[in-house]
Amino acid sequence: MTRSATRKRAAAPPVREWTPAAVSDALQLFLDQLEAHLAGRAGPGDTLDNPLDTAGTRFSQLCGALSLGEFERALLMLGLIAEVHPLRFRQFVQEQYDAAEVPPPGCVSRHLALSLFDGNPTDLTDDAPLLRWHLLNRPEGVPDHSLAPLAVDPAALAYVYGDDRLNPRLNRHVQDFAAPPGPLVESAAAHLPTLAAHLRSGERATVQLHGRDVSAQLDLAHAALSELGLPMLRLSLGTMLENAGSLERDLRLWERETRLRPLALCLDAHPANLDLNPEQWSAASLERQVASIAAQLHAPLVLLTGEPLALGGGRPALNLEVARPSRAEQRALWAHALGLRDGNAPRLRELTDQFDLNAATLRDLAETARLGLPAGLPDDVRLEQAWEACRVAGRRRIGKLAERLTGTPGWDDVILPDADKAVLQGLVEHVRHRTQVYETWGMGRHARGLGISALFSGPSGTGKTLAAEVIASELRLDLYRVDVSSMVSKYIGETEKNLKQIFDAADDGGVILLFDEADSLFGKRGDVQSANDRYANTQVNYLLQRMESYAGLALLTTNLESGMDVAFMRRIRFVLNFRPPEAPERERIWRRAFPPQVDVSGVNFGRLARVKLAGGNIRSVALGAAFLAAARGETLSMGLLREAIQAEWRKLGRVSLDDAAFADW
Repeated sequence: MTRSATRKRAAAPPVREWTPAAVSDALQLFLDQLEAHLAGRAGPGDTLDNPLDTAGTRFSQLCGALSLGEFERALLMLGLIAEVHPLRFRQFVQEQYDAAEVPPPGCVSRHLALSLFDGNPTDLTDDAPLLRWHLLNRPEGVPDHSLAPLAVDPAALAYVYGDDRLNPRLNRHVQDFAAPPGPLVESAAAHLPTLAAHLRSGERATVQLHGRDVSAQLDLAHAALSELGLPMLRLSLGTMLENAGSLERDLRLWERETRLRPLALCLDAHPANLDLNPEQWSAASLERQVASIAAQLHAPLVLLTGEPLALGGGRPALNLEVARPSRAEQRALWAHALGLRDGNAPRLRELTDQFDLNAATLRDLAETARLGLPAGLPDDVRLEQAWEACRVAGRRRIGKLAERLTGTPGWDDVILPDADKAVLQGLVEHVRHRTQVYETWGMGRHARGLGISALFSGPSGTGKTLAAEVIASELRLDLYRVDVSSMVSKYIGETEKNLKQIFDAADDGGVILLFDEADSLFGKRGDVQSANDRYANTQVNYLLQRMESYAGLALLTTNLESGMDVAFMRRIRFVLNFRPPEAPERERIWRRAFPPQVDVSGVNFGRLARVKLAGGNIRSVALGAAFLAAARGETLSMGLLREAIQAEWRKLGRVSLDDAAFADW
C-alpha cells in the first residue's frame, strides 16, 4: 500500500452501520493510518487497512464492479478524503510536499499518489480504470502532467455515501415514461415470454422491437423488464447524437452505472421520435451510430426502431415486430377506459373504424373525454365525447401545417348528375366500412396500402372543394387543405419532412387531407437534366411511397388531370371529373345560393340559369348581390344580380360584357 508499509492486508476492524457519518469517520481513520506509517509511528506488525474496503460497503462494491486494484483503491480513497475532509487533507499533503507541489483543494495528483503508494505510472493513464471510468477527472484545459490535479467524480462520491440516484450528467439522455395502467393487449402480451426469456440470457442480451407504434414497444419493454425485476431507463438517441462531442464519455458513464446497479436500458431510436438534420444524419449513418452505441452499453438492452437495424457481431439482437393494437383490441381499451356497458356498440365500432390510436394515446383521450361527465350517462354520450376528443387531438397533431376547412354543407348543396353524386356517396361508404372489409373479411391481405384516395378534376369553381367539405361533414371528420407553398422547401429533405408530418398526423385517423392543385405536387416526373430535376423527382417518389402506405383518406383536386403522374394515377381509388354545370344544374345552384331568410320574390331563377357560370362563381355572385341589396336598403332584384354578375365577369377577365344576355331582364 504505502512505500513504508507492508503489503499484507489484515482483516478490517468492525465498523458501525455504514451511515454517511460512518463513511466520513472511515475516511479519517484511513488518513490517520497513512500518517502513522509515513511518520514511522506504526509498529512492525501493523498494516495499513482500508476500513471502507470491506464486504458490504458501497466502496467495496464499486471497486469490485470496476475491477480496481490495490493501488487504485488506495488512490480513490485519497481522492474521497480530499473531497470530504479538504482542510485535514491539505495539511497532510503540505507535510509531504513543498508548497508549490500541493494540489488544489479537493484534488490529488499522480505525483502524490506514486510517492505515497506502491504503484506504476501506467496505472494512471487515461486507459487505466480510475480515469477510464471517470472516477477521477482532470479539469478541462489543464495540461496532462504528473502534478495535474485529479478530482473525484461527484457521482462516485455520492454512490459511496449510499446515493442511488442516476448520475446527474446522464439525466439529459433520459426520457419520461409512464408505465401503462393496465395489462398489455393480447397481441403484445404474446411476445412477452420470448422477450423475457431472451433478456434473462445475459447482461448483454439485446432485443430489437420494431414497427410503427413506439408506444406499444415501450409498453412491452416495460412489462418484460418488470417481470425480470429490472428498472427501465428510456434513453433518447436524438439527445445522445445532439451531444456527439461528449458521447464517448457519456457512454462510459452509462456502462459504469449499469455495472454498479441492476438496470436495463431502452434506447429509443424510433424515427417518430428523432428530429435530426437529414443532411447530417442519413439512414446508413444512423444505423452505424446505433450499432456503435449498443456495442458499448453493458446491460440488458431493448432497442426501439421503425425498421430492424443491423447491429453487427458486437451485439446480436432478437428482432420482434410489435404492431399497434388491432381494432378489436382498441374497442376493448375504449370500453374499459370509458366504462361502457356494451363493448360492441355500433358507435364504438364507428369510433375505432375512423381513429386508429395506440394504447397510450387512447387512454389519454378517454381520460379527457370523461372529464366532467357525471356517472350513469348513456354509452352514446361517452362515445360522442370521445369522438370529439379524438378530433381535437388530430387538430393538435397537424397544427399550422395545413388549413382546416370548417364548412358543413350537405348533400343537397352538391349539384351534380346523379351518377357523379353516387361516386361521392360510394366514397363515403368505402371509408365507413373499410375496417370490416379489409380486416374482418380479410380483403386487404393483398393490398399494399389500405388508405382511400380520390382525384377530383375540372375547372375552377365546379364544386371540387365543396364536395370534399360534404364528405368530411357526412363522416364527421376534419378536412384539412394542404398549402403546397408551405410544404415545398428549397432545402433538401425539408419538403419530405413537412409532408411526413402531415401524413403521420393523418395516419392516426380523424383527418381528411385535401391537396389543392395536386398536379403541382403529384405531377409527372421529368427527365433528370440537373440537380433540381433530381430533387423534384425525389419529392414525387416520396409522395408516391407515402400514398402507397397511407391509411387515411386523401382527396386531391386538379384543373388538369392530364398533368398527373401515371404511377400516381394507378394508386387512385376514385376519379371524378367535375364539368361546368348545365342550365338545369345552374338553376338548382342559384336556388341553393340563398338561405330561406333572404327575400327572393324578385328573382327569376330561370333567367339566371341562362348565364354560363360555374357553381363557385354563382355563389360569389349571390353573395355580392346580397351586399349590394343591404347597402342600398333594397330587396334582392334582377338588377342587383346583373351588377353582381358583371363584377364577377370583370374578376374573371371577361372585358367584353355580353349585354344581350340581359335583354329580357
